[in-house]
Amino acid sequence: MPLTTGLRRKIARFKDRIRRLRRPRERLARPKRRRVTFGDVIDYLSVAYFGKYAKGLVKTFELERAIKQSGLNYYPELYAARVLAITTSIAALAIYISLLTAFLPISLAAKLILIILILLSPAIAFGLMIGYPSMATGARRSGVETELPFFTAYLTTMARGGVDVSKVLERVANLKVFKAMREEARRVVRDVIVFGKDPLEALEHNALDHPSTLYRDFILGYVTTVRTGGDVLHYLEIRTQDIFARRTEELKTIAERMSMFTELYITIAVILTLVFYIFFTISAVFPAGGLGGTAQLALFTFVLLPTLTILILYMIHSAQPKTPIVYNLPYRFSIFYGLPLSLTVFVVFLYATNAISVFHGNYSVQAIQGMSLTVGATLVTISAPGLIVYEKEKRKNKGVDRATANFLRDLAEVRKTGLSPEKSIVMLAERDYGPLTKIIRRIAVAINIGLDLEKAMRRALRGMRNWILLANMRFLADGIEVGGGTSQTLDSLARYANSIVDLEEELRRRLRTFIMMPYFGAIMVSVASLLVLSFSIQTLGITGEQVAVGGGTHLTPQDIARVATMLSVGGIFNSWLMGFVAGKIQDSSIAGGFRHATILVIITLIATILVLGKITIGT
Repeated sequence: MPLTTGLRRKIARFKDRIRRLRRPRERLARPKRRRVTFGDVIDYLSVAYFGKYAKGLVKTFELERAIKQSGLNYYPELYAARVLAITTSIAALAIYISLLTAFLPISLAAKLILIILILLSPAIAFGLMIGYPSMATGARRSGVETELPFFTAYLTTMARGGVDVSKVLERVANLKVFKAMREEARRVVRDVIVFGKDPLEALEHNALDHPSTLYRDFILGYVTTVRTGGDVLHYLEIRTQDIFARRTEELKTIAERMSMFTELYITIAVILTLVFYIFFTISAVFPAGGLGGTAQLALFTFVLLPTLTILILYMIHSAQPKTPIVYNLPYRFSIFYGLPLSLTVFVVFLYATNAISVFHGNYSVQAIQGMSLTVGATLVTISAPGLIVYEKEKRKNKGVDRATANFLRDLAEVRKTGLSPEKSIVMLAERDYGPLTKIIRRIAVAINIGLDLEKAMRRALRGMRNWILLANMRFLADGIEVGGGTSQTLDSLARYANSIVDLEEELRRRLRTFIMMPYFGAIMVSVASLLVLSFSIQTLGITGEQVAVGGGTHLTPQDIARVATMLSVGGIFNSWLMGFVAGKIQDSSIAGGFRHATILVIITLIATILVLGKITIGT
């Protein structure tokens, strides 16, 4: 008997019910409870106790606008409440530590200095936290403007190959050769994917509140050109040329700013340091004056002057263009190899030169020279591992920038003959491009054995840390694989690569004249301070016995020797720090200062030993 349609449906529903009954009962998926972290507790207490004051703080310092421009994902009132809570905690701790400091067995002047510094810590912390969004805004603007010429060149090259801007942004969001622009691209891609915005709308939203005027004008102009149906490629070409021209002018400004920082540092580190050294030296020689002395001399030499050097390094770092590639290997070698080895060197030289007698209060010219030699050898040992690693990397990358630009120019010309981009690279592998020759030949060999261009370049560029090389090769691979690798695309890429290399060479040429200034300052400070001490000794006629200096105070050769030890050791230590300033100016990297620091320590050490040999202190 044939089954009717209704009966079939009833049987099907019955079987489905039996099948569901036989399944194990599925548990309802419960959402996982988020663990409460220590930061959540801090935020809760901050809002609970300082939330009503946070709104006023946000309005006073315009934190909402600063946080929005910085790109930080903070709620302004919560951030302000956190600032107030942390500042209050630091203030309570500072008061407690100040009360403990008042009972320390040290001089009254030292107590006052320490208490003032401790009580200033809440104000310093408050200022740093309030200014952090503004500093983040400046870092965002600086990073984007540094990478903008690369980004515009890349965007123009891709547009010439017919690639849509949304695909370009998706690729930029994953490119390691970018750092600041990668974050901007990720924000745009997030708005498109998560919030469903149109790519042009997402670009416009990203650029409207951006702190970089150059980036904002470029993106908004691009959006307007696309919406009005203008010539997008012509707009990109013209604006990219304008950005490169403006970048050239900015490099002149950067060089002038670096000159100002260097001159300011040398003025303070030499002239002001000599004035303070003369004051502290005379105060140590005439302790009846009531001011200065060896404690204040030690505070200025080993605390204030190094702090000034670190501050100047930060200012130079903020002014210089930055690359996404950070080479930390020299620092690791100096920390993990240089520091342990330097402890051994310090102990060996301490006993070999009889500098250990200084710690027992037995001062002599030979002991002070030994202490200077011990400190100098220790600092050189700390710098040596980082120096070796950095110089090896620097030699490997020497001349690579210009060779890369020449290779791209030749590749564009060979591509015009009708050969494919891969065959053009294979043909150019026979030419000599200096340090780039091995890389080109590795790419050619990988192409010949059947690897695609992406894998061939990845294998050939393994271990390279030159940003211009990596960026241009990345652009070349994308221009061939995504943009088609036409002769016009490669010609555009070669033109922009030459412009970028010209910018880098122009900046290095302008900064080359400022390298000798830290050398001048280090030698002047170390030698002139000891000469002042020598003149004081000759004036007082201190030879081998104590001399009355007034006020019932007697000065012994041991007192003079203590000051001489502090001046010689402090001069060598600050010369070592000045070497990092010279390296930062020359190579835009603190690791480049290992070489200058080593040279300055050796020069200062020789000068210090020679000057100490002319001083008669007595024993």
